[in-house]
Amino acid sequence: MKYFGLTDRGKLRKSNQDSYIIASNRAGDVFAVVCDGIGGGKGGDIASRLAVTHFSMAFSQNEGFADEVQLRRWLGLEIPAANEEIYRMGRRTEELKGMGTTLTGVMITSVGIFVVNVGDSRTYGYYPDGSFEQLTTDHTLVNDMLRHGELTPEEARNYPRKNVLTNALGVWEKARFDLERMDRKADGYLVCSDGLHGYVEEEIIRGIVLNREIDPAIRVRRLYSEAMNAGGYDNITAILIDMEGDEPYEQ
Repeated sequence: MKYFGLTDRGKLRKSNQDSYIIASNRAGDVFAVVCDGIGGGKGGDIASRLAVTHFSMAFSQNEGFADEVQLRRWLGLEIPAANEEIYRMGRRTEELKGMGTTLTGVMITSVGIFVVNVGDSRTYGYYPDGSFEQLTTDHTLVNDMLRHGELTPEEARNYPRKNVLTNALGVWEKARFDLERMDRKADGYLVCSDGLHGYVEEEIIRGIVLNREIDPAIRVRRLYSEAMNAGGYDNITAILIDMEGDEPYEQ
């Protein structure tokens, strides 16, 4: 396995509300996570950092999973714990009220590969046949409207409230999460915030990601450059994981 992660505030934002981790547990499993904070002032920064700190500590102390049931039980405990931590801090401090964060990531473990998601950051898979697929479902108002036939895809692209979230960590007393087992063998995974997928066409992302003759570090930097060339309007975070490779890299 070979991987690389990068985060940057972009051109226009005063701070970087994105955070990420690539953590390993005591069994050698890997958990790659991207969080995109929401909330005024410093709220988003703090919320995303709280989330990645929580999962960095919890996962690094984990001894590994005996089976899928144990893995699901672990996430079923840790996601509510992270949600409560962020929610309580937001309630205690007026300037942090309403803060929260998305969370998406891939868990590569001895009992299988799993994709977890809360919010509208995304995890993609890329495959030997050249396909590139979004593996997460956006928890957004516009996506709900799309699924219910209230908007066409064209209308959704230009919908003024397309970034309104229907789910996030820390905003509400409880947060739901999606967890899917990946049974299809992938060449690798891209985990990213909407500072990338919201501004760069999917075909451009696909073309860069699928060029596996180039090191993941260079491909991630090219994705970053495309987001900056598109305006750099938001914070930009991406983790690229090639399932076959040598030494890992991250920044």
